[in-house]
Amino acid sequence: MISTRKKKLQTIILILVIAVVAYASASGPEPRYTGAPGDIGSCVFCHDTFENANVGPGSVTITNTPAVYSPGQQYTITVTAQQGGRSKFGFQLTAIDSGGNRAGTLATVSSDTQINPLTGEGARQYIQHSSTGTNATSSGRRIWQIRWTAPSTDVGTVTFYVAGNAADNDGLNRDDYIYTNRITTESPTSNVTVALASDPANQTLVAGSQFLIDWSATGISNVDSYEIRYSTDDGATFPIANLIFSTTDANITDFNWTVPDKPTTQARIRLQAATKSGSAVEVRSGRFTITGTGGPEIPTITSVEIIGKHLYVNGTNFKDDADVYMNDAKQKTSNDSENPTGRLKCKKLGKKIDRGQTVNLVVKNPDGTVSASFLYQRPL
Repeated sequence: MISTRKKKLQTIILILVIAVVAYASASGPEPRYTGAPGDIGSCVFCHDTFENANVGPGSVTITNTPAVYSPGQQYTITVTAQQGGRSKFGFQLTAIDSGGNRAGTLATVSSDTQINPLTGEGARQYIQHSSTGTNATSSGRRIWQIRWTAPSTDVGTVTFYVAGNAADNDGLNRDDYIYTNRITTESPTSNVTVALASDPANQTLVAGSQFLIDWSATGISNVDSYEIRYSTDDGATFPIANLIFSTTDANITDFNWTVPDKPTTQARIRLQAATKSGSAVEVRSGRFTITGTGGPEIPTITSVEIIGKHLYVNGTNFKDDADVYMNDAKQKTSNDSENPTGRLKCKKLGKKIDRGQTVNLVVKNPDGTVSASFLYQRPL
């Protein structure tokens, strides 16, 4: 008898739990399920049919965010969840700064969304679907509009994180697909722009000569790296083999380029700046001409770095089985697996160079071509 009563009680509790979960899903999830850093996770946590988000054929997107926000300005943002064959959808979204704190104010536009009364880490807000905002607005799709008021002051990059649910409308938290996404908006000070101060447009550059590539940038506090490549097909491609220079020092704004022996009348230079918030901006030069013999490609060293015990030589035109020589002594060298023509690794060579010591480095290709000498001084 006791066992039978216990089983009935367990059954009643299970039914109540399922009812509560179903209700919670319809009226919106608990906070902290957008997939943002510091959140519990995404809606996969409750809709646990699949181990990971974004495994289905649908998506969730955030559109109409400003590329650069104005402090205190209001914006109407659109969230869209879609998956063919689904008729019920949900979402949760938050907006945070680079420190993970609430950025601006989220508000509803209509009754199909609601602000969660609970907040998360860094006082962050959460906006989500309401019980009346789950039906598809068109076949296999649901669209919501929300209002975001930008922070009253410039807080740098703001990132919106969203999780969306494409449900099968059976009232249970099974067989539902969860999707996540994010998008950033920059502030006046974090917005990165780049411009070429020296443009070789309409010039003729001779192979082996040097051309100073000079540029300016704004928002350098948000610059993660610079990369410069050249094209010989009027900008159709900028292959990794045509890397001119790269650096993670945002304060560097020029590089003295040794023009390669790649004759073309359709050369262009591309400068890209990658941002810490995950985007990238670029600028391209006008078309110019390179004259030369079209002979063997000469290896060029552009930078050197020591990571742990190893020394890495960065540059262009490194052939398979190229060798690095330090102070005329051949070193054990291997081509980088991801960038074989632009990066060479000298195993444990970093241990042989004392801090403050200057060494002379050259690269020799198997075809006999040799780079110009590169003086490297190890930082103190």
